[in-house]
Amino acid sequence: MSYKIRLWLPILYLALFGSYCGLEIDTFVADTPFFRIETLLLFVDTLWIMLVPPILYAAFRSIRPLHANRAVEILLLILGALCFHFAAFLAIYKSVRKIDFDFYFFWYNTADALPTLWKLFAPWFPVVILSIAAFTLFQKPAFSPVVYGLGKMPRKTWLFLLIPFLFSAFCQLATIRNIRGSAAGFLYASFFSDRRLRNDYTELYRKHVAELRSNAPKPNGAMDPSKMGEVVFFIKQESLNGFLVNPNITPQLLRASLNGILFPKFYANSIQSLRGYECVLCGIAPSITLDMVDEYPSSVLKELNCLPRIFKALGYHPLYFFGGSRNVRIMRFAESIGFEEVLADDIVQPADAKFDWGYREDVYFRRIHEYLLKNYSGQKLFVFIDTGATNHTPFHVLDDALRDKVPFPDPKKFNEHLSNTTFVQDAYFGQFYDLFIKHYAHRGSLVVVSDHAWPIMRHKDNIYNERGAYEENFLIPFLFVPPYPQKDKFAAGATVHERFSQMDIYPTVLELLGTDHTRLLGESFAPWMLSSPTRQLLPPQKTKISVQPYGGGFISAVRYPEKFLFDVLGRNVKVYNLGIDPDEQSPEIHDVGEYMHLIRDFFHSDPGD
Repeated sequence: MSYKIRLWLPILYLALFGSYCGLEIDTFVADTPFFRIETLLLFVDTLWIMLVPPILYAAFRSIRPLHANRAVEILLLILGALCFHFAAFLAIYKSVRKIDFDFYFFWYNTADALPTLWKLFAPWFPVVILSIAAFTLFQKPAFSPVVYGLGKMPRKTWLFLLIPFLFSAFCQLATIRNIRGSAAGFLYASFFSDRRLRNDYTELYRKHVAELRSNAPKPNGAMDPSKMGEVVFFIKQESLNGFLVNPNITPQLLRASLNGILFPKFYANSIQSLRGYECVLCGIAPSITLDMVDEYPSSVLKELNCLPRIFKALGYHPLYFFGGSRNVRIMRFAESIGFEEVLADDIVQPADAKFDWGYREDVYFRRIHEYLLKNYSGQKLFVFIDTGATNHTPFHVLDDALRDKVPFPDPKKFNEHLSNTTFVQDAYFGQFYDLFIKHYAHRGSLVVVSDHAWPIMRHKDNIYNERGAYEENFLIPFLFVPPYPQKDKFAAGATVHERFSQMDIYPTVLELLGTDHTRLLGESFAPWMLSSPTRQLLPPQKTKISVQPYGGGFISAVRYPEKFLFDVLGRNVKVYNLGIDPDEQSPEIHDVGEYMHLIRDFFHSDPGD
């Protein structure tokens, strides 16, 4: 190789080295601007990552027994190339997403994450492979000046060369809790977070599931399914944030609420669809690790007395409609908890509009109505409709007919994009509501609930649902519309501002059916919906738990107005008073041990409550 090439390759490596360091620092510019000690520390912290490949290669070349081993040399060069590309991926990910790559998010969702990553990045795969190969080849000549220089110097020189590396590694360990780049953030979140808190919560959660498996609902002496009607619809709204419920963005939901009871600030217990379904349909507490369908076999799920099984025992046909191509995990979950039929794209027509996340909602709603008329006309039904093609990342309006009707025709900010797709989803819901009024309201009820919220940017860069644990990450709306003949028994048209949660839907439905369950951690809010409640209206008596398993891990425990946010990564508890600090700007910070009793008390709540 010519002298000029040997000269330029070290310069190229140093340029890449500098680019990576700059990229790491750039992700923290807002928090640690240049010309501050934090910026310098971050630069020093980053050095060791890029020094690993040349130091390992130089060490290899200095050991005579290994010097002639071509296989070991190639292996070291490949590992060096992989190390650089992995570190670069983490830095780029943080620059784009404004959050560290989350080991737990990938690990807990591998079945969905791998196909999604492949779909998104497959076109770049050949480029990455070529880049790794090129990096493997040019490392040897790039490192040759260092290796040659070491050969001319005494061995004591190694000590001086190792000092920057060791100093950088020491600084990284010393500052990792407060100042860390993407690579360090990945390691810290994966290996240094509060495993005791995560493990204690998981143990309590598994005991809770075991108790639910061994206890079934029992009639309370006043069984009367007529309050719910002969046709019960559960409409899942995708990523509907409670802060966006207003006449400009959700006019159709508010129109339907005139005939029902609306809870505009209702807690989702977690941040993903399947996790939300567990809470809504089975009344189960949220997990901080895997969702149920991945943690438990179907035989265990079949022992749970979820709503489909309860309605089936009352003579209803429980049906699950999934508005996309058949999803293996969702199908297994739905079948295991008692749905008779799980239908997806087998009810649509070839020309029906379909997007990346499923069939357009208005089209799918019509297909469901046609299917029910054809196969279940006049029968008792429990129908769960799972759609979500529109209000999904990247939050682009895909229906040309509605582009000029959205609240922000020329969206610039993230919240404007999210508001527009929320508006379009709401418009489609309005079309289903028209079908409901015309064909089902005389003998059926309607439950509308979001699977989870998608955070609006009330806090800086909080635009990903696997990131934070603020109120905008969990608050969703809930609506119940009773059968028209039963309307006088309900507080139709009421808006309830008390904050219940998805886990409370299950005991509420049981109470409306005239059934009790002794092992539930949720509480019924039926008295708030009935026009003549049998007992005094009280605010929620039980703590509302919401779990963010990603972004380091958070457990939110709300006894409104107090909120206790357990930070798994930070190993502390942030205490907010939402009454005087609704924007969550001024928390008190305490040790986890001071408030761990809140989580234990939640799981050990009195069965008679």
